[in-house]
Amino acid sequence: MNIESLSELEKELIQEEHPDLPFEADEDTPFPVEALPENMQKVVGELVRVYKAPADLIASLILGCTSSCLGKGVQLRTQHPDPTYGLLYLLICTNPGVNKSTLLKWLQRPMLEYQKEARKKQRIGVESALASESKGNQPPAKKAIDAEIGKAVVTLVVEHSSQEGLATSLTHNDEYLAVISSDCSGVVDDLKGAKNNGSFQGEILLKGFAGEAYDTNFKVAADEHLEEVRLSVTWAGTDQTLEGFVADPMIRRRGLLSRFLFAYVDEPIPRRDLERRQVSDEVTKLWYNLIERLLGAYWRSTEIDVVQMDDEAIRLNVDLDNLRIDHQHLLKHLSGLQERWAENALRIALIIHCMEYAENAKAQPVDGSAMERAISIIRWFIGRELACIDAVKDFDPSINDKKVKVLNALTKHGPCTMRDLYKKAGLKKQDTGMVMQWAKDGELVMWNASKGNRASPTFALVGDDRIPKDAELIIK
Repeated sequence: MNIESLSELEKELIQEEHPDLPFEADEDTPFPVEALPENMQKVVGELVRVYKAPADLIASLILGCTSSCLGKGVQLRTQHPDPTYGLLYLLICTNPGVNKSTLLKWLQRPMLEYQKEARKKQRIGVESALASESKGNQPPAKKAIDAEIGKAVVTLVVEHSSQEGLATSLTHNDEYLAVISSDCSGVVDDLKGAKNNGSFQGEILLKGFAGEAYDTNFKVAADEHLEEVRLSVTWAGTDQTLEGFVADPMIRRRGLLSRFLFAYVDEPIPRRDLERRQVSDEVTKLWYNLIERLLGAYWRSTEIDVVQMDDEAIRLNVDLDNLRIDHQHLLKHLSGLQERWAENALRIALIIHCMEYAENAKAQPVDGSAMERAISIIRWFIGRELACIDAVKDFDPSINDKKVKVLNALTKHGPCTMRDLYKKAGLKKQDTGMVMQWAKDGELVMWNASKGNRASPTFALVGDDRIPKDAELIIK
């Protein structure tokens, strides 16, 4: 394989009019833990030690769980007229047996304990109200209390629910929920319509990302019109779950994939040992303190705290988005994924800010430092997302359709230049790299048929007897 010649052809065809793509697939760079506040860096380090789990996984899950505690109670004001909430959609996947479940269980514990206390207070309030309405002196029966609460039970975290179930819970919880699962394979299967004849079940997730209204077709209550759905999602799964999620054509076409930050953390299962390990009291207090302060300030809050951004933070985020816009012609194969990168960077910046200031977040603006750190995190996700897209590209029906058209054109017409394939197979300029990759993979042969200075890469089927005898194959 003449790699040097191939590189020259790619440069002439793709890069002669456009600069290098500033976003690259990257499976190796570690999560920038240093972008988190110092107290959260301590939590990451301690959980790495205790659970022998990868820092990439732990740091991502910490972001997701912290996001879940912000609810509708705090928002970020940027140069855009609409506010930004710090609510992420995360899907983090690893090999089986890398302690995802035990990690997420530990991280969720203060959230579930806070939810439990809120439900106790709700129950006491209902019991008192029923007692005051009673004409006798007997305390209300448990059955009566349960009936009065019904489906209005105070809920912060749900794991697995149908769209209708989510709608009902949202109705009674200020239209906000955190959806968290340590094994999301079943959740993703249901989302793709495994129980609904392949019918897409992610409409409420789409609404929940943007804060839009939602009406279910299967109402169980007359008032189940949701005016402003907000959701945070933290899912952990395996490589197979991620592959199925990313490759699903409906998830891509409906725009759900672009709402998610996703990553595959390829770390081996840690070997077991005899050391007795426990999370230190100091780190436990750090994590519990953060979660309790955030929930106390923002979950079920009747007022919204508004956090401002300084000019430098806005400039950095705008620069990131413009970088994406300037290269959009080379990113069209990503199913709109790139269109949410800058928005998710804003969400991460607000999370970092709240990690640092908790209930006092509105007293300080999100500054350039927080935005720089958020961008370093979003760039880590971008690298992982692009690597994942590359890994599952053959599952993308649009790519398979293009491949069929190219193969048919080469079968019918014989060797074709790249310019011929633009016409005969209906390809576009941004498809050039894809065709060259098929040649690199040995599915096609390729040579430069130019007789002058301008490159003229030509492709043919492997074994095609119409390939010129004097052709110097770049791909053999």
